[in-house]
Amino acid sequence: MREEYYAQYYEFENNNWWFVSRRKILRALLAKYLPEADSSLAILDAGCGTGINLALLSEFGEVVGVDRSGEAIRFCRLRNAANVRQAEIIALPFDNEAFDLATALDVLEHIPDDRKAVSEIVRVCKPGGHVLITVPVFPSLWCEHDEINQHVRRYEPPRIRALASEQGLTIVHQSFMNTWLLPAALIWRWRKQFLRLFAHNEDLARADNMHHHPWINNLLTAVFSSEAPLVAGPGLPIGLSLVILAKKT
Repeated sequence: MREEYYAQYYEFENNNWWFVSRRKILRALLAKYLPEADSSLAILDAGCGTGINLALLSEFGEVVGVDRSGEAIRFCRLRNAANVRQAEIIALPFDNEAFDLATALDVLEHIPDDRKAVSEIVRVCKPGGHVLITVPVFPSLWCEHDEINQHVRRYEPPRIRALASEQGLTIVHQSFMNTWLLPAALIWRWRKQFLRLFAHNEDLARADNMHHHPWINNLLTAVFSSEAPLVAGPGLPIGLSLVILAKKT
């Protein structure tokens, strides 16, 4: 992600509908599959960004955050997250089999060598430990949101599943998410792409999840977060993102 965006993300991640809803969904999923309130679990958040997910993960164990950006690490510390380190995900500074859970939450799409990144995440995960991955899906949905966030790709679901299997992971649970809002998201993105044809500057270049009026933000939060029991349960058949929980065999 471009360095100048970290300040904006730090400001709105606490209350923005997308981040709030994703945390609710991931909490429901982790609560179903991980030992309840097991504070002995060692957890790695690979690509932790400004650290918004560290508090969520700390509900399930002792968390270490890693990010390649010094600016991201600075914002993590503003959130009072002391256990964070600056490092590349493709060269994690940890021993083999150090963590019970490793997460890459909307991270792999930023990394050119995603195979090496997953290999490193698996290396530091204990046998029988879990890896939690979320990625944006369907290359046909590529738009300026991806460009602004410096995505390298959007994933075809079979590719990310094959990548997990190649690295010795057995998928325990998978689901799409951000399903209810998919039609609205498609219309929104197509509209922005059309308007950009007539724009001569970057005024229209903004990420999809930037600030919204509180009423709209609350409505979007209610809609998206209502997917939590379905994502953690039977799973959803389509959406803007894919979540995979896998076990190292």
